[in-house]
Amino acid sequence: MNTGKTFPIQDDAMDTLGGLFRQTRERQRLSLEQIASRTRIQQHHLQALEEEDFASLPAKVFVKGFVRSYARSLGLDEENAIQLFLTSSSNFYDRTQEEQQHIQVTLQAAHRKRFNWNFVVILFLAIGGVLFYLLPEQQEPLSPMPESEPLLPIKESQKEALLQPPPPITELPDRVSSEAPVPNEEQVTSPPPTSITPLPLPPEPRPISPSPVPEKTTGSDETLVLEIEATQLTWVVVQSDDQAPHEALLQPGQKSTWKANTQYLLTLGNAAGVVIRLNGEPQGPFGKPGQVVRDIRLKP
Repeated sequence: MNTGKTFPIQDDAMDTLGGLFRQTRERQRLSLEQIASRTRIQQHHLQALEEEDFASLPAKVFVKGFVRSYARSLGLDEENAIQLFLTSSSNFYDRTQEEQQHIQVTLQAAHRKRFNWNFVVILFLAIGGVLFYLLPEQQEPLSPMPESEPLLPIKESQKEALLQPPPPITELPDRVSSEAPVPNEEQVTSPPPTSITPLPLPPEPRPISPSPVPEKTTGSDETLVLEIEATQLTWVVVQSDDQAPHEALLQPGQKSTWKANTQYLLTLGNAAGVVIRLNGEPQGPFGKPGQVVRDIRLKP
C-alpha cells in the first residue's frame, strides 16, 4: 500500500528505469501481481517496464502513464521516474520514428509513381480514342465511277420516225352512263334490331375493416450495453460486474462494445481520446488529453 514516502536511490543498478522499479519492488517484498492489482496495469506490461522492453508496450503517451502509476504505487518520485524513462527509451522511440517516416516516404513515392502511370495510361487511351474516330473517315476508299456503256449509232429509219409529227387527236366517243339505278325506298330495308343482353354489374365491394395492430411489448432485458469509440489512440481497461478486467488498445475510429448486468469499472489511458455511451446515453467527459483516469464507475 502506498505510504506517501519517497525512497532514495542509492544503488548504481537503480540508475535505469527497470532497475529502479524491480529493486524497489523487491525491497518492499511486493510481487508483480500485487502491483498490477494496485495500478490496474496488466502484469506483462509491468514486466516489460522492468525489462525495458519498449517494443512490447503501447504508444509512448500511454507508457508515460504506466511509469507514473508504477512509481506512485512504490512511493517513488514520479518526475524522476519519467526522466529515467525518457533517457532509457530515447534510442528506441527515435529509431521507431525514423522507421515510420521512412515507411511514409516510401508509400508516398509509390503513390506518386502509381499516379504517374495512371496518367500515362489515360493519356494513351484518349489519343487512341481520337485516332479511332478520325482515321476511318479520312482513309475511307473512294468508290469507282460506273463505266458508261458505249452509245449505239441511230439508223436512218429510226431518225425519220423520230422527226415525224405526232398523229392528231380524234374525238372521244360519247360518254357512257355508268351510274347505277337508285333503289326505291321500299326496297331499302333496315336490318332487324338485335336484342342486346346487358352485362351483369359487378358486386359492390365490401368495406374492409382494418386489422388490429399489435401493441408493442416492452422488453424486460436489463442488460447494460457499453460502447467505447476512440477518437485518438487510447488504452482502456474495462471490468464488467465482477468479471476479470479486459484490456484493449483502441485506434482512432475503432469501436468496442461490452455487456454487463449491474455496472462497469473503467480505466482510461487517454481520458479525452474516447466517446463513451451507456445504453446509448453519452457519458463523461472524464479528463484531459493524455491523462490516465482510474476507477470510473458506470451504472444506470
